[in-house]
Amino acid sequence: MGMKKATMDHVLLASQETKETREVRIRSLFDFFDRENLGFLDYSHIEAGLSALQIPSEYKYAKDLLNACDANKDGRVDFQEFRKYMDDKELELYRIFQAIDVAHNGCILPEELWEALVRAGIKIDDEELARFVERVDKDNNGVITFEEWRDFLLLYPHEATIENIYHYLERICVVDIGEQTVIPAGIGKHIHASRYLIAGGVAGAASRTATAPLDRLKVVLQIQTTQSHIMPAIKDIWKKGGLLGFFRGNGLNVLKVAPESAIRFYSYEMLKSFITRAKGDEAKAANIGAMGRLLAGGIAGAVAQTAIYPMDLVKTRLQTHACKSGRIPSLGTLSKDIWVQEGPRAFYRGLIPSLLGIIPYAGIDLAAYETLKDMSKQYILHDGEPGPLVQLGCGTVSGTLGATCVYPLQVVRTRMQAQRSYKGMADVFRKTLEHEGLRGFYKGIFPNLLKVVPSASITYMVYESMKKSLDLE
Repeated sequence: MGMKKATMDHVLLASQETKETREVRIRSLFDFFDRENLGFLDYSHIEAGLSALQIPSEYKYAKDLLNACDANKDGRVDFQEFRKYMDDKELELYRIFQAIDVAHNGCILPEELWEALVRAGIKIDDEELARFVERVDKDNNGVITFEEWRDFLLLYPHEATIENIYHYLERICVVDIGEQTVIPAGIGKHIHASRYLIAGGVAGAASRTATAPLDRLKVVLQIQTTQSHIMPAIKDIWKKGGLLGFFRGNGLNVLKVAPESAIRFYSYEMLKSFITRAKGDEAKAANIGAMGRLLAGGIAGAVAQTAIYPMDLVKTRLQTHACKSGRIPSLGTLSKDIWVQEGPRAFYRGLIPSLLGIIPYAGIDLAAYETLKDMSKQYILHDGEPGPLVQLGCGTVSGTLGATCVYPLQVVRTRMQAQRSYKGMADVFRKTLEHEGLRGFYKGIFPNLLKVVPSASITYMVYESMKKSLDLE
């Protein structure tokens, strides 16, 4: 019997049901949600029913289940639509059950489940496998029947792939230990890493490309030790390179910012989990608090900045390189020149002011963003999910706060990266203050803010979108 030819008769046979008993079961489940006997289900009914079944509401399964059942998209699900969803879902679950049950003995053995997880790229230990089986195996006989498999996944509204099923288990498998609820050890460590890295990388690359001209203008203004003006700088960039001149160094910027954002966001998520575990509140990352977010954001920023700093230095040199011959050196040539003429340590010139700046910047930026998002959900949206405009506003405010607070350190870092004449960070501070005053530390801040506002906003919007696309919400 091929999986593609599976029919409802096969499903009935596997579950040892008659058509009549199945109809009664589905009607009973519909009535469980329709407690007011209205003859239809809306979002509130589905959300209340899932909550009664102890399926966490924060993962938006109620909304997704409504959309999956609501064939005519009128916001309501009648019994016929509900039954159609059940038919399709049970067939889907039967097909994957058959694929896992390689021995075709009508049940899934633990070793068969383990092999299916391994094929999906998910490696778990014996303890976690036992926990998985125990969660699904209602009669505790050590194997999973189709009926148990069906009942566990029937209300899961997404495609029933083995990876999605494991992810679903990860979210609803909580252990009650009295007043607190914690996620079991091991759950969640297998499939999040690459997804957070992808989400952060795409978000960083998208925002940096969109704001590349402003970044080039900011760097050009930062290294000018005489009085600087925006319009002459723009004309000079255009004169020397045309439109592409505003994107000089952006290729390296994207190569730099993609791993930087990926590492920063991933480190931040992992540090949040670590801090909440340290506080004894592992299941509730939202309880990390403002100081916890500042700490996690600052450390994440420092880790990411250190990892990609040589690329950042080469990018700055490329953006500020004087093209006397009219030719821009390649990345390889520029990197080789720095290595030969200045030594390997030159690739880390300005790292200290960079870290002194990135730690408070990343801390303020990430902490302010999440705090503002939580405040909007509580006071404006009344526990609703923030949309793109709210995310844009939160990203704008958080990015502006972070950038303004640490901008002087950015100027010092950029000058150390671009100009070899300075002896160190203190020398840059002294000469800038002596020759340009306090205003010298804020050269280029206007294009920087013009860049930071859309950059931070785009980054967070794309990051949130990628998290939803990758099922990380």
